[in-house]
Amino acid sequence: METPDTHPPRPTLAFIYDRHATLTTAALDERIARCRRYAAEQGWVVAGEWVDRGDQALCAWQRAQWQMLVYAMRQAADSAVCLVATWDRISWDRGDSAILRHAVHRAGGYCVTTAGENDLELSQGESPSAPRCH
Repeated sequence: METPDTHPPRPTLAFIYDRHATLTTAALDERIARCRRYAAEQGWVVAGEWVDRGDQALCAWQRAQWQMLVYAMRQAADSAVCLVATWDRISWDRGDSAILRHAVHRAGGYCVTTAGENDLELSQGESPSAPRCH
């Protein structure tokens, strides 16, 4: 006889990411607010916000905040998504974006935009090359 599971399902954790190279923050603040609203609409719990700024926002292989986000996702015991306002918040370069998103997949999560797009079909077997600066 099986015992019914009395524990409610654990919520999905939303790890909000953005990158911003300029000193003015109005656009950044709006994108973060959009991510927070989207997470709330989905019933997700915001695990935190990670923003690469200045030069780190411009070069995919220098994304310290992205690396910290991936590390935090790896530590999470719950379902995790990396939430961005749009795909270009990860990178404008498709190859670099695929490499960065692959790191999220290896950490057990996947990436989602506030438009509802996701990269669940990203192949786990890919072996992307190193990102470049643009």
